[in-house]
Amino acid sequence: MSSKLAKLTLLGVSGAFAAGLMATPDAVYAADDDITIAVAMKTQVQRRWAFDRAAMEREAERQGVKLVFQYANDNPSTQKSQVENLLSQQPDALILIPVDSEAAGAIVRSAKEAGVPVVGYDIGVSTAKLDYFVMRNNSLVGELQANAAMKFGGDGNYALVKGDPGNDVAQAIAASYDRILGEADGVNIVFDQFIQGWSPDTALSNAENILSANDDDVKAFVVANDGMATGVIQALKGRDLQGKVFVSGLDAESPNLKLIADGAQTMTVWTDLDDQGYAAVKAAAALARGETPEYAEMVDMGAGEVPTHLVVVEEINADNLCDFINGGAPDGWTAVEEVFDDPDACK
Repeated sequence: MSSKLAKLTLLGVSGAFAAGLMATPDAVYAADDDITIAVAMKTQVQRRWAFDRAAMEREAERQGVKLVFQYANDNPSTQKSQVENLLSQQPDALILIPVDSEAAGAIVRSAKEAGVPVVGYDIGVSTAKLDYFVMRNNSLVGELQANAAMKFGGDGNYALVKGDPGNDVAQAIAASYDRILGEADGVNIVFDQFIQGWSPDTALSNAENILSANDDDVKAFVVANDGMATGVIQALKGRDLQGKVFVSGLDAESPNLKLIADGAQTMTVWTDLDDQGYAAVKAAAALARGETPEYAEMVDMGAGEVPTHLVVVEEINADNLCDFINGGAPDGWTAVEEVFDDPDACK
């Protein structure tokens, strides 16, 4: 195991502890028109990024600071040129959601040369040291998925469907799989692979091959995210195995919440996007003021330890599905009618 994965494996702190640090806004600052925070977003294609932005804007209003956004459309060259433009406007801090963890090192170094502190967001930077990092507690995500799989499946054959091999999120989740399931008595791992690009189509074809190779005797598909879970479930439905085999996910998108309601997907993991957005702006504003932000852990993504806020995560399953829909999810994320055929299901 690499030193980075070994470090991340240690991050299975409780959600309660992580929630205790910056999970909710507190002080409201007087407007400070002199503080501008540049935000370099990797994309706006996935709808989650609109919720991240909304949370950031709410916290910016509380902090009395201005945000300036740019979207790179998942192109690292575009992101580099956009940040150069942002830095030319002399912001007081930069929030960076990297398109490429390695290539982003040059962006961080440019910001440092310009005297601009950098808060990494969601995805790490492996080739330069950030001033602060806000990340999902990915180690805990893997723990929740792996432990739920063993609770559902017991002894038997397990398939580990990991995310993109070049993604630090996928690597951290996978490290928890390896640590928990790789050492579990009675768990026989029949498939253990990363999936390029988190591809649902690849997950589907792999699941079909796994089921054929094991005469449909698979107790659990431990799947790193909801998109790939959808592909796995399609393969299970083709053999009338939906609901009989454990399937995990991550993101709590409405189509997957419906799969949970229908019994085809066992669980998913929700990341508190409000907590994430609030924490990033709060840290950036503190750095801009010359203050030291609070943090939960020190994390080394490859260039040295960085003070890190671990974003709260929560397992969503059939037992708490209505609670999540009615109050746990941010406004506009999902609705009863998107998840259940019966509009009164959660009354």
